[in-house]
Amino acid sequence: MKEHIIFYSVVKKHFIELRRYFLNTLMTISGVFILFLLVFMGLRSFEAGTETLKGSIIGFAMWTFAVGAYSEMSWGLLQEARDGTLEQLYLTPSSFRRISGYRVFASFLFQFVLFIVFLIIMMVTTGQYLYLDPGIIVLVGLTLLSVYGIGYVMGGLSLVFKKVQAANQILMFMFILFLVLPTITDHKIIYFVPISWGNVLLNKMMVDGLSLFDLTLVEHAILILNSFAYLVLGLIVFRFMENIAKKRGLLGHY
Repeated sequence: MKEHIIFYSVVKKHFIELRRYFLNTLMTISGVFILFLLVFMGLRSFEAGTETLKGSIIGFAMWTFAVGAYSEMSWGLLQEARDGTLEQLYLTPSSFRRISGYRVFASFLFQFVLFIVFLIIMMVTTGQYLYLDPGIIVLVGLTLLSVYGIGYVMGGLSLVFKKVQAANQILMFMFILFLVLPTITDHKIIYFVPISWGNVLLNKMMVDGLSLFDLTLVEHAILILNSFAYLVLGLIVFRFMENIAKKRGLLGHY
């Protein structure tokens, strides 16, 4: 089977599920938006500054994007195992890691469109407008590579241990910490944790009005090294846990 057919099938399946379970998708988006309004109105009640309010829009949108990104691997694999289709995916002519990469790409397309739409709606609702330079596509993509790396780690753990929902919920709150970390410290730790440095650069572009080329080579290098380090680590852990699952015969059942 040619790779482009598998790629097309995986992407098509992703969007068919979103359309088929439209009510669930709509309710999820609505719930996230209501949560954002509560956070934003809370900040406004404390008379937060304009930069803080704009930063909250970016941070919340990135948090939503990050949760959706890593959940695609962890929750997605659990769902495949429950549906009984996980073993079938491993029997395809293409490797499962390649198929999972196609799933990640399909998820990114949907999440990015949602990210932009979500930003526009939040700006119109709150009256806090941001600079939407095309370069944010590159920054968001690079920032999320680290999140997908964590997603591969959680996906590998779910293959072996099956129930990892508690860890997923902890990660949801950890991502909030990573996003607000630059606002509470200027320590170099923000260079090493996921999405923190990417969020800093996004604020520079979307709040301060800088372009992608206004950022220094050092700033770009830190983001690239951070993101690819987490992605490579995630792939290594996933492959290790995948081999364990195969040896123990855990792929064929939940």
